[in-house]
Amino acid sequence: MKVFNKFWIGLLISIILPIVFGLTYFNMAYRGDQSMWEALFLTAKSGLPLFGKLILLSTFPDLGLIFIFYKADYWHACRGTIVATALFFVISFIYLS
Repeated sequence: MKVFNKFWIGLLISIILPIVFGLTYFNMAYRGDQSMWEALFLTAKSGLPLFGKLILLSTFPDLGLIFIFYKADYWHACRGTIVATALFFVISFIYLS
């Protein structure tokens, strides 16, 4: 089943997975008066490191995906996952500093 052993498949899954995980986590953890989207937008624009921490937390499923691709010998998909994870790390470090 080496159909999934493509760089762009690993990249696409690794970009979608943290976004879905981060939005799900924020939706479950947020208990405020504003809507979730307004609160997420204000968190991103405020300059506080909270948004960077949320992005960093949302990359944890990608680390598990790297392990799964590594154990299944899907090297090209693993490379795509590493590139997307590095992109999310850079974005989170920009918001953290």
